[in-house]
Amino acid sequence: MTGDILHAVEVHADPHTLFEAIATQPGQRAFWTADAIVPPSLGSIAEFGFPGTPARLKMRVERLEPDRLLAWKCEGEFPYWTGTSVTWEISPAPTAGETTVLFSQTGWAADYPPLDFAHVNFTWGQIVGRLKAYAESGQPQPYFPASVGAGA
Repeated sequence: MTGDILHAVEVHADPHTLFEAIATQPGQRAFWTADAIVPPSLGSIAEFGFPGTPARLKMRVERLEPDRLLAWKCEGEFPYWTGTSVTWEISPAPTAGETTVLFSQTGWAADYPPLDFAHVNFTWGQIVGRLKAYAESGQPQPYFPASVGAGA
């Protein structure tokens, strides 16, 4: 059984810093994967590569609201991911000086193997944690660093 993936975190950073990390190539390379091509424009296709797999994750930019929201629609090449939606929402946190990031991935097929889904959910949680660390420190530490010999 699959459902939505949701992760929320409060970050000691302003909304613009978080948006730049989420919506730009340098930002994505700093916390998610070093092999990222991220054109920050509506309708563009962002591509993400990962060590050990020839498949590239392709996400169409569906919504782009500076300092508030970024939404992608998956167009391939990962099994079970096509048609899912990824959203990063940025909003004020209850505590002064903090910003809330709400991450979601929705639209999963009912036949996605539960063990695979659980691994994806766990990995996204760690990636959101890397976003928090990067936004607060400015120190890049991608969850998926560049592979030796990779063209990223």
